[in-house]
Amino acid sequence: MKILHVGPVKPTHAAGGPSHSIRGLAKAQAELGLNVGLLSSLPLPPNVSMEGTPGVYPLKNPRERHYNPWFISRDWLKRIQTEFGTPDLVNFQGFYTPFQCALARRCRQVGWPYIITPRGELTYLAQNVRRTKKRIANFLVFRSYVRHAAAVHALCPREAEQIRNLFAVQKIITAPNGIEDYLLEIPEKLPAADLGNFSHDADLMFGFIGRIYMYHKGLDLLLKAMAILKLLSNRLRCKLFVIGPFYTKRDERSFHLAVETLGLQNDVKLLGPKYGDEKLRYFLACDVFVHTSRFEGMPMAVLEAMALGRPCLVTPGTNIADVVRQGGGWVCDPNPESIAEAIKSIYGKRDSLEALGQQSRKLIQSRFTWRKVVQRLSEEYAKIIKQDKSQGCT
Repeated sequence: MKILHVGPVKPTHAAGGPSHSIRGLAKAQAELGLNVGLLSSLPLPPNVSMEGTPGVYPLKNPRERHYNPWFISRDWLKRIQTEFGTPDLVNFQGFYTPFQCALARRCRQVGWPYIITPRGELTYLAQNVRRTKKRIANFLVFRSYVRHAAAVHALCPREAEQIRNLFAVQKIITAPNGIEDYLLEIPEKLPAADLGNFSHDADLMFGFIGRIYMYHKGLDLLLKAMAILKLLSNRLRCKLFVIGPFYTKRDERSFHLAVETLGLQNDVKLLGPKYGDEKLRYFLACDVFVHTSRFEGMPMAVLEAMALGRPCLVTPGTNIADVVRQGGGWVCDPNPESIAEAIKSIYGKRDSLEALGQQSRKLIQSRFTWRKVVQRLSEEYAKIIKQDKSQGCT
């Protein structure tokens, strides 16, 4: 089976979020014996390597920018066939990318079946961001993109339901993100990061690791919750560290302004982006991992935190609330008061956090390794390919 993934894949040193997930999926499929290719839909300079995923053939854009991404040359199909071969199935990762939509149109012309993994971009709250623009784009362009897909791959049942309500989808596959097996062994192999003086007077340390996008990730809500707790009681000695790159300069300004105006200079610490083993050590440095996003597909950071034995506090918008509950974690509403109330509850149960973390870890091990996820997806891929070939013969 020859599978081509097309999506916003970054070089391995900068991979995070969707890019990290796509690489993990492709690698696991290659390990299962599939022939897997990876084509980035991002404009990347010629000297940037897309290699770094064992067993996966890296394709890359031939120029830094697509001059008209809505109408791309048929040469793209020739290039894919020359470098990788004719794919049995193309998997478009993400949704609102003109280049991917244009390539899907070319795939239809030559009879290459494709599926779409929207990664949270079709959820209700995500649709409310630039709502008018998305409604117009859905009607004019993306409705056809979905209609001609062999299937849409949702990361959880909640996302599947919302996709079904937005578009008339022929077939929806539901399969989650996954984690690599080695993460389950990290707590015995790596020491936690040293937070220095910041951790000395804290009874409970929360951590956030991810892209610092204030609205999307609900960091504005989390900071306000920390301020509420500080006003309510000085006895609740809770602190928060934040790791990751800023999404925009506006987010950087908003974050620093919020910390200053809410008086959280001694309670919140920004540590910048971390990668590889260093990032994993910071997962281990928190008592509870917190992710208060307004909307997501299925955040890799939460799965990684649970695999590393850290209980989590999340909002329903993460689309992983049920999993977190089953793992012994907590779910709160996406508002500062609810988040603050949840933190107070966690503070009272801090002696049981280690046991709850092990519960989270066991759940991930039993259901959310890439090996298990890929076995499920491969069965669905085979059905789609078989159906496409049978239709082609009639």
